[in-house]
Amino acid sequence: MYQREFRIPSGGKPASRRRRRRRGNLMPILLLGAFTVFAAAAFLRSSPDEPVRVEDGTAPLPVVASVPDGPASPEEVDLPPEEGSQPDSTASLPDNQNSAEGPDLPLEDGAVQPEEPVPPAVQTPPDQDQDADGWQLLLVNPWNAMPEEYIPVLKQLDNGQAVDERCYEDLQAMMDACREGGYSPLICSSYRTQKKQESLFQNKISRLMAKGLSEEEARAEAAKVVAVPGTSEHQLGLALDIVDINHQVLDKSQEETGVQQWLMAHSWEYGFILRYPNDKSEITGIIYEPWHYRYVGRDAAQEIFEQGVCLEEYLDAVQGQ
Repeated sequence: MYQREFRIPSGGKPASRRRRRRRGNLMPILLLGAFTVFAAAAFLRSSPDEPVRVEDGTAPLPVVASVPDGPASPEEVDLPPEEGSQPDSTASLPDNQNSAEGPDLPLEDGAVQPEEPVPPAVQTPPDQDQDADGWQLLLVNPWNAMPEEYIPVLKQLDNGQAVDERCYEDLQAMMDACREGGYSPLICSSYRTQKKQESLFQNKISRLMAKGLSEEEARAEAAKVVAVPGTSEHQLGLALDIVDINHQVLDKSQEETGVQQWLMAHSWEYGFILRYPNDKSEITGIIYEPWHYRYVGRDAAQEIFEQGVCLEEYLDAVQGQ
């Protein structure tokens, strides 16, 4: 055994004791720093200007419609220009899946957004002209405005959408049959009021003017994308935009979905036609829209389907007989 040598510095005290004293002097400073950091974090968390965040740390963004390129498309859903959304890939079908409009689920990125629900209103019955046998075949397009006094009697759907009550039973039967075939159709747009159409049209004009167009230029360009109020079939209550719930995008890719394949083959059995076929844009004035269906009645729908014509061609042939 041997004795361990201790060397005492010239100050007269062991070095280890001096280190402990230095650490003791640092403790108040460290505590003060920790308190400052905690207070700053609490202040930032309570700031009202901080946006709500989702779990992945990104801010949720609104959903926008995917707008097809090309000439006139009055039937698009016209939305503000923001981009992106937070899809919910885990959503399941609710109990109302057998209703005409189907389940109302969160929309995927780039998806169309259903229009504002139509509030219930007291409707006056159609007059004799509206209630005539030809009400199903009333032509509304860029060259034929709807009658000024036309007021459809609406049937409210479960999600706030609405259609002319005279086509509701056939619509319900078609949607049920499509679902029984294993598909998931969703109505994203139906009846629009004059006020709603005016709002869509003016909104498009404002957005184009913000890009530098004059009011006259903006109005002309807007008419290529959003129907001039009074010339949209949606105002009749007989037109519907139907998409696949798993592909809620308004572009040509919609035709590839199972829902559209089924509707294109069977909608005529229930009185509906694909209103704007791929090869009829010069006649209809509207680009190809593989999601827009129009009620014309079962007899006319069968003839239009079998002849491979659009509504304008069918009516010309009928009037020429």
